[in-house]
Amino acid sequence: MKKYLYEDLFALEEKHWWHIAKRRAIKKIIRKYSHIKNPKILDIGCGAGKNMEELQELGNVYGLDSSPEALSFCRKRGLKKLTQGSAEMTHLKSASFNIITMLDVLEHTNDNLTLKEMQRILKKGGIIIITVPAFNWLWSKWDEVLHHKRRYTTYTLKQKLLANNFDPIKMTYLFSFLVIPALIIRTIKQIFFTKFYPSDFKLSNPALNLLLGSFAELEFFFAERFYIPFGTSVLVVAKKHV
Repeated sequence: MKKYLYEDLFALEEKHWWHIAKRRAIKKIIRKYSHIKNPKILDIGCGAGKNMEELQELGNVYGLDSSPEALSFCRKRGLKKLTQGSAEMTHLKSASFNIITMLDVLEHTNDNLTLKEMQRILKKGGIIIITVPAFNWLWSKWDEVLHHKRRYTTYTLKQKLLANNFDPIKMTYLFSFLVIPALIIRTIKQIFFTKFYPSDFKLSNPALNLLLGSFAELEFFFAERFYIPFGTSVLVVAKKHV
């Protein structure tokens, strides 16, 4: 991710509906699928640290990120259990975490190496929660700004997980209501912003922020119970195969 985006992230993940909705979804998933008291949680690609901060109410949380800029923002939040390292080779102790969250991270990495490493550091019966951008036909300049290597479908992500000894227990798309707006807005931005591509997370209208957050909450209510067949993101919960 471009360095200037970490400052944006630090500010926006506090109030932007997309970040808030995703955090709430992840917390609900942890409560539903993990029954361990005070689980040891690792947030891979912890970014500016807001996810870590909020996950602390559910367990003992650690963070890993390859970027020193990201970790400096985590420290501004008072977070201390931090490691600078790669998702592909964390150098963390084997079988040491009950839960791993990897939220919009896998697409930045060699996914096979990363999933093998997650398999190594996850405890027996542990779960991994992954979100990734969906569908190659949604690829845009924003993916390049964020240093994405690929986008996924539920099928391609499932195959990667199975090949690396994970058993998917929940898969769905999210943010289905964003597909058409994302296509239109990103196409327009690619035409007019050829040298500097501004963040897709700029949102100055509080009413729209509230409305989109409400849409996301309602959608996740259905996503928990059913399979949503399209969206801008893929969500998967998988268990370490034993």
